[in-house]
Amino acid sequence: MPTPKIKNAAILIGFDASGCNVYSESIVIHEYYDSEHLWDNPKKITKIKLQKLIGYLFDPKGKLAQEFHLEFDPKSGEQLKSWVKFEDGTINESKYDS
Repeated sequence: MPTPKIKNAAILIGFDASGCNVYSESIVIHEYYDSEHLWDNPKKITKIKLQKLIGYLFDPKGKLAQEFHLEFDPKSGEQLKSWVKFEDGTINESKYDS
């Protein structure tokens, strides 16, 4: 029996400083690209005390197209750093001044 695949979706999981899950969402990939996200708004980040967000983006065939990790200051809502791993294995890292 073949393993089921996640297709055409964005899987998003957020954690607070103690590692507790404070946010999770699974959405169709075009909605992910076309919509505003919780982490685009510092007030929403501070409200749920989001410190780390992990995202997995799957293409229509079920292949992992992108994985990303974002880190925030849960008190200010500012993004501190991020990394993105693309389908070809390329990794981009960023650090932000606060």
